[in-house]
Amino acid sequence: MFKMPTIDFSAKSLLMLSQLGVFAVFAYWSVDGGMEDAFDYVFFVMMAGAGLALFLSVPHARIGVTLGIPALMVVLGLAMGENEMMFWAVFMLLMIGPIAYMPAMASGDPTLGLDDESRLQRLGILWIVFSLLMLFMMSGLADMATEGEYSETDNDGDEFTMVLDSTEQTIAQGGLAVGVIGVLVFLLTALMGKEVGPMRPWHGGVMTGVALLMAQYLWMTVEGAPGDQMADLFMILCFIGIITLAPCIAYEGSSDSSGGE
Repeated sequence: MFKMPTIDFSAKSLLMLSQLGVFAVFAYWSVDGGMEDAFDYVFFVMMAGAGLALFLSVPHARIGVTLGIPALMVVLGLAMGENEMMFWAVFMLLMIGPIAYMPAMASGDPTLGLDDESRLQRLGILWIVFSLLMLFMMSGLADMATEGEYSETDNDGDEFTMVLDSTEQTIAQGGLAVGVIGVLVFLLTALMGKEVGPMRPWHGGVMTGVALLMAQYLWMTVEGAPGDQMADLFMILCFIGIITLAPCIAYEGSSDSSGGE
């Protein structure tokens, strides 16, 4: 019914820990500040259970997590009369799907039933979707780079606005440029099979990860930024682990095996 993973701090092990860490932070956020209603309990159990199911390789966990979490959010939204939950259900589908599947695709999990060519192609598509989602929706980097400010709502429902000075906006612009270049490097080298000098797909992952780190730095330092950022920082580090380690394991591993043949 499950398989206990080996924790040896190899790239594959760190990738699985990054995946688990994302769901752990989601579960933490649901109880941070207390559980105010039934939805908080349901969300905590849902995220904690999803993370453990994926970490322990429970059969059909990937498809169950990818479709089950958004579906449950839709049901709860309808039951509670919160129509905005539909948007968040679609958002979670786009976010949870890549997180659930990319580690398995990167390591070539045989339960996927995919040949290497199909597996790497689908991994590349999921990686690009996930990276663009992180750069343009989760990090707020695009708004900070273009508008010089970013508005968001915290867990208590209070809106805050972060205002960047000229130096901080330049950092945001640099981070966005590095992130976009990283996605393009991955697209060209991984999906299109082009040669971009010595660049490899995982180099694109590193560049995208650097962009997310720059965005998190701004979240922690600019005027108007929310106070406690430790959970957010840990979440970003987990995202970076997925974005960098998945292409490293998948494409470098396949390159090595091909060279050996």
